[in-house]
Amino acid sequence: MPTTTYAHFRDVPESAWHWPSFSPAEIACRGTGAIKINTEAMDKLQSLRNRLGKPLIVRSGYRSPSHNRAVGGAPASKHMLGSAFDIAMSNHDPAIFAEAARAVGFLGFGIDPRSGFMHIDLGPARGWGEPFPVRATPFMPEMAPAREILGQPHSKRRRRSWAGGET
Repeated sequence: MPTTTYAHFRDVPESAWHWPSFSPAEIACRGTGAIKINTEAMDKLQSLRNRLGKPLIVRSGYRSPSHNRAVGGAPASKHMLGSAFDIAMSNHDPAIFAEAARAVGFLGFGIDPRSGFMHIDLGPARGWGEPFPVRATPFMPEMAPAREILGQPHSKRRRRSWAGGET
């Protein structure tokens, strides 16, 4: 898998960036601004975005070794290879997101409901963390349809709801 490193995300030439839904700044290290572009991981991230049809909020992409230590990342974190992303779940159903991420080829999944994100990486296949709580599906409140009382001239008809009250 080809990987290219730049000292700062501003150094990435426009011609080297092939992922229209993301910017180098989103993927770069939050601590140093450096970026390691793992082409396979970025291709899968773009495929995931396309499959879901809505934005992915990247909370963490590449991490320099020093920044990874500073944030308490795993010593062999895939973030340091540019092959891992922490994605906010604020605009996604976690179950649908995970299914789509698996379908495009992500293999590693870390779930942290308290922080509101899901970690995805290129593997090996593994998972950790606690599942997100099941979200209730919002429905519109049910309203009884109004009906007319038949047999009266139109001008004198009263409307009665299915619940029995007159309107």
